[in-house]
Amino acid sequence: MVFAVIGAFYYLRVLKAVYFDRVDSPQPVEATSGQQVLMWANGGAVLLLGLFPDTLIATCRAVFGLG
Repeated sequence: MVFAVIGAFYYLRVLKAVYFDRVDSPQPVEATSGQQVLMWANGGAVLLLGLFPDTLIATCRAVFGLG
C-alpha cells in the first residue's frame, strides 16, 4: 500500500506538470535525424512484435530452456 501511494504521488505530479503548470517561453522540441531513425525503428519493432509475437516468444522459450 505504501508503494502504491508513493507511485501515485510520483505519477500524479508528472501529470500536473504536463497539463497544469504554465511554461514561460514554450519552445518546440526538435529531434535530430539519428533520434528520428531510432524512433521509427522502435515503432516498427513494437508494431511487428505486436502483430507477430510468436517469434519472440519462441526465442525466449529456447533461450531459457522452456520449450
